[in-house]
Amino acid sequence: MRAGRFGIWMATEGADVTLLDLSPTAIEVGLKRAHASGVEVRGIAADASSLGMLGTAEFDLVFACAALHHTMKYPGAVEELARIMKPGARLILCETWGGNPLLNTARKVHAAMIGEAAEQGEEIIMSHTELKALAPYCSDVQVETRNLLAMAKRLLRGRFENSWARSLVRALEGIDKVLLTLASPLNNWCGEAVITARRK
Repeated sequence: MRAGRFGIWMATEGADVTLLDLSPTAIEVGLKRAHASGVEVRGIAADASSLGMLGTAEFDLVFACAALHHTMKYPGAVEELARIMKPGARLILCETWGGNPLLNTARKVHAAMIGEAAEQGEEIIMSHTELKALAPYCSDVQVETRNLLAMAKRLLRGRFENSWARSLVRALEGIDKVLLTLASPLNNWCGEAVITARRK
């Protein structure tokens, strides 16, 4: 949920927003941010595989950032996602993309080095295989991959206040644009993706 920042932005644009996260602390932070931004949102701390407090066909849009790959491991989570969406509702996901075997290996090595808990769900990285779980419920599934060389931005976390770091990322994004245009098969090797779909 990133403590609700995208949902709060949508609320400032007039949307009726519900924040959902497994962590009550994240919901509390999201609600405080909403209040500070002068908007009201609903906040629910719940397991994504059990959303009985949300109505069937309640939402016109579901947006998740780096979230679905964590929740897909729970039985019933995709079904609950589909249940709360209205027919024709839009699904927008910003996710880690798993088409690059070198990057996937690096992710596993990094997780092992920092002692990341298996329950964090990092073994589930979005790819066309995982997206098949949406097929019974969603149509028009589109994947727009991003960041090939620009995935190096993750090595610069905590340094973006420096102009050189921002300039380096912009340069890598520019190189990516050229590379991915000239060699379109490399798109599947990108590290992130924006995934859109429509509820059947």
